[in-house]
Order: sequence, then structure tokens, then C-alpha cells
Amino acid sequence: MNRLAGVFAANVTPFDPASLAIDHGWMRRHLAWLRARGCDGIVPLGTNGEGPAMSVAERKAVIDTALDAADGLAVVPGTGCASLPDTVELTRHAFAAGADAVLVIPPFFFKNVSDAGVLAYYQRLCDGALQPGQQLLLYHFPKLSAVPIGDAVVAGLAASHPGCVAGLKDSSGDFESIIHWNRLFPALRVFAGSDSLAAQATAAGVAGTITAGGNLIPDLLQAVRQAVLAGEDPTPAQAQVNLVRGWLERSPSMHAATKFLLTRFAGLAQTAVRPPLVDLNDAQRAELAALAGSFVQ
Repeated sequence: MNRLAGVFAANVTPFDPASLAIDHGWMRRHLAWLRARGCDGIVPLGTNGEGPAMSVAERKAVIDTALDAADGLAVVPGTGCASLPDTVELTRHAFAAGADAVLVIPPFFFKNVSDAGVLAYYQRLCDGALQPGQQLLLYHFPKLSAVPIGDAVVAGLAASHPGCVAGLKDSSGDFESIIHWNRLFPALRVFAGSDSLAAQATAAGVAGTITAGGNLIPDLLQAVRQAVLAGEDPTPAQAQVNLVRGWLERSPSMHAATKFLLTRFAGLAQTAVRPPLVDLNDAQRAELAALAGSFVQ
């Protein structure tokens, strides 16, 4: 599991603007571009990848393309669904296809569920989908899922299914939340889901980052990481990361902004988001284009 470390892109899924079909050729080109710019791994079908907007069959196809085109990148597909059977099916498929691990958000339709219920979901998943040596990353994103992963869930899984949980991605945006996992569970490989906290989290000992910015500036995120690991000043690279992350956060849609900026950063064709997400209008694209045009790495 030493491949579960470093700079990971929470990579977007390209949808054809006319048909909204998945553009697998675009995806392959994006992965090659990420690989050439120092990305260590990819996380398809997570939040940025619009996984919940796809059918199980479509998600399987994305997993297959990601693994076929990875060419050395670690691949950790997002397999979490609101339905436990769908999560089991996708997780089995991901591992059969050769995934390094899977990222699993808690079931997100029912709110105010207990830690016992979330724990039972993950326990059933481990029983139904994991073979010896296969591991998952828990996905803590309470602002989106509204179902947090509590300490009791992690402790319960460690007790009932030792070795099944490789680590956790924390997308809370809260530095104290990110680092508290390693304090309580030192064996976890914790990933920060916040570009703006890359330097701080790396200095605190996290395994890596899984972020939206990884789609666009993996080289800068890698510069931040390597500076911290070498005992050098990560501030200049982190400042550039923060600049791009700010563009995404101020946009009406981070997903749409990321896809548009890839036309400027990577020379990729414009792709769409799927409803209920909405693409940027002409004025919003023009604003981002001006920002991207003035950006110098």
C-alpha cells in the first residue's frame, strides 16, 4: 500500500456537451497529462467526478478506462452509493479490474443516522466485497453527504475488520479535523481533501492530498509536497495553489470551472457537467479565461 501516498487528482468525468455521454478518449488524454505533471494517483468517480450522476454500468466503464489508461498512476475509484448492494457491486468490480483501493463515502440519502448504522454499512461492505489484502479509504465529507464518519465508526471497523481500512480522506476543510485522525488512529493513511491546506497537512504528516486542484495543477501540489518533505519553504508554491483554488471556490460551479480551466491548462476540449449541475455561462467562462491567461507558474 505504499502507492497510497502523494498527490492525487480527484479527477473530473468528461461528458459530451450534446449527448452527455462519457468521453473516454478525453479521459485518457487527461490522465496522460496528469501523469506527465507529477501526479501520483487519481480518484475517479468521487465528488469532482460526479459519480452519483452516473449509472452503475457507466461507473464500471469509467473505472475500466481509468485503470487501462493509468500507466503507473495509482487508481482509487469512488465506489460509494446510497445503496449498499450497488456499493458492493462497484467495489468488487474495481478490485477485479485492478484498483489499488476504493474510496467509499457513507450512504448519503438518509440523514441523522447513527454511528452504529454507518458502521454496519461499512462492515457489510467489507464482508461482501473485500478479499484478503484489499482495502478501502473512508470518505469524510459531512458538508456534502450530511453523514459524518465518527471516531466510533473507525474504531469499530478496526476492531471488527482489522486491515480492511487503509485510510481516510477528510474533505471537511478543517485542519484540526484532518490531523485528528492520525492522532487517534496512527496507522491510518490520511489524505487532505483541501488544496489550500496542502502544505500544512503535509507538514503534519498526512499521506497525501486528493483534491480538485489536482486536476489542474498537480505539478504545483507536488512542489508543495516535495518542499515540505525536503525541509524547504513551500510558501511560494502554496500561494499559487491557493490562487487557482480560489478561482474554483468563487465559481458558481467548481465542477464546471475545473472542466473549463482544463481547456486552458491542458488544451483539452470543452466538456459538460450533468444535471442537476449547470455549466458556466459565457461571461463566467470569459472571466476564468482572463484569470488563466495571466497565470504564470
